Amino acid sequence: MRALAFGLCLALAEAAPLAAGADPKPATLSAAELEKRWRPAASPAGRFSTREFYALALEAAAADWHPGRVETLLAHGAAKQDRDPKSKTFGNLAWYWEDPVPVDRNCVQFCMQRGALLWILFRDRLTPKARAMLEETMRFAVEGIRLHKVPPSYSNIYLKKAWTSLAIGENAGRPDLAAEGRAMLDLWLAHTRTNGVCEYLSPTYYAVNMENAGLIARHARDPETRRRGALAMEFLWTEVAAHWFAPAGRLGGPHSRDYDYLRGIGGLRAWTERAGWPSASDPSRERQFIDDACWVAPPPSLADLVTRAPRMVRGRFGADGGRTIAQWVGRRVALGTAGAAYADSMDKTFVVLFPGHERPTASFLMDARLDPYGQKKYPTGGGHNKAHHVFPFLASVQRGAEALLLASATTEGRSQAFRRSGTNLTCMLSHWALPADLPLHVGATGAAVAGKGTLRLPATDTPVFLRSGDAAAGFRFVWGTTPAGGAPPVEVVEDGAKWKVRRMTCVHSTAPPAGRTAVAVWARAAEGLDDAGFAAFREAFARAKASVLVEGDTVDVVAPGLAGPLRVKADLAKEERLALEGAEDGADAALLTVDGREIGAPILDRAAVR
Repeated sequence: MRALAFGLCLALAEAAPLAAGADPKPATLSAAELEKRWRPAASPAGRFSTREFYALALEAAAADWHPGRVETLLAHGAAKQDRDPKSKTFGNLAWYWEDPVPVDRNCVQFCMQRGALLWILFRDRLTPKARAMLEETMRFAVEGIRLHKVPPSYSNIYLKKAWTSLAIGENAGRPDLAAEGRAMLDLWLAHTRTNGVCEYLSPTYYAVNMENAGLIARHARDPETRRRGALAMEFLWTEVAAHWFAPAGRLGGPHSRDYDYLRGIGGLRAWTERAGWPSASDPSRERQFIDDACWVAPPPSLADLVTRAPRMVRGRFGADGGRTIAQWVGRRVALGTAGAAYADSMDKTFVVLFPGHERPTASFLMDARLDPYGQKKYPTGGGHNKAHHVFPFLASVQRGAEALLLASATTEGRSQAFRRSGTNLTCMLSHWALPADLPLHVGATGAAVAGKGTLRLPATDTPVFLRSGDAAAGFRFVWGTTPAGGAPPVEVVEDGAKWKVRRMTCVHSTAPPAGRTAVAVWARAAEGLDDAGFAAFREAFARAKASVLVEGDTVDVVAPGLAGPLRVKADLAKEERLALEGAEDGADAALLTVDGREIGAPILDRAAVR
């Protein structure tokens, strides 16, 4: 077969030494944890994930635990590899045990991320049969890696592919593949210098980014490649630190591709915990060998940044002016926005965070399934089940602790708004999901609303307020549409007690979406408020009125912001942003700035120097 003719010379490659600073006594899983993970892996069934065979094999070899079982794990993995040279997925692996063929082509990267590291560090601990099986699987995987086309904007998989190419290439007699891996890393650094990280602030995928940049920084044979991997890590750590909201113990700001709709917590938590940034912890999780193998600590200079408040953070995730991210980080409240959704219906594009490691995030979303809290899962690309909300056209502007956002979705033309929706749509709603443990106030005056049933607000633009200590935020739907062209009703609905949330919902339609739906949302935050200050904050926000001018497909929204008007104007039919006004000068030019000072570009500029 073509793959077998490559002559990888695997047995001749020496293991690369750990990079300087490596932990001489890395963690290994306990025998009890290894046994727990072994039981389902020994006799896999159904949706057992193929990548677990390689993850567990690495952990077992690191602990020098049952080499015979490692042999079984590698045999199971090999059984799920496509070894037909005529196949479009030649060399790739099926994601789930029940899958007859590969569907999610990312699988070869997930498996070989750990499989290649197993070969580099522990092949002397493998039985001869296991060593031969891993060698053969890697040999075929080279084809799978090369057939898997990944753009640099798909950052988590792109960096994983860069690592797997480097790891197999440098340690398996394939200098051509290693050169491809180095070129990929160079391209990602240059792409990020221009665009930022396109999968912006994902609590799940930044952990994947850091794993793979860390593996490159720690285990690449070439010193220059290790240096460039360390620069990637420095940029990622700096962005995370800039957007870290210490009182909530998590990454603040808008998130792309967020699997945790309620709290915005993902794999990044293990990294920030280890860095000493207090966060919502997972006491059941043992530290693994892979945690140490890819660990690169944040620069000490970031220690002050994660607690500095207030601060204004800006960035971008694309070259055009609309793909911006912004967050105002206060002592007790943070408010952030994105100027566009990334490329997925799991984004959080307008968020407010209050203190509390487990408290849900206040976040805006458009929904066509009555799934305001992201608890309904549907089949999606790659055979995985995920919650999916509407993927709208967005335009937003933020200055300090307030922002204005316009969102639009249509079922017509070539719109992407419902591309993952299938046929199970039931309604068209816009929500603010709000933490239910904070008192909620409606309008300028009055006591907190009791948490029961459904409350219809007096008008579409009636604001509601949340208060936490001396911090508060106001939320309002400035304008919205219904299929009949009238003003949609807005309700506060107490239906999320199980998840400690409630919702403020703009009801565009109780029937499945048809045609265009649009909404404008305005939010403002403040802190340092006593009772009188909170009353004044409510009164001022309730009194302020935004103007909305609709001319054909063009919508022009102007809100009287605290530091001057906030304006968003867009052609909804063409999905073009015509005016974004009110942010400070130069906001749209930021790669990663804090209080107007660019701190991201200088890091990546060092990648240009060899």
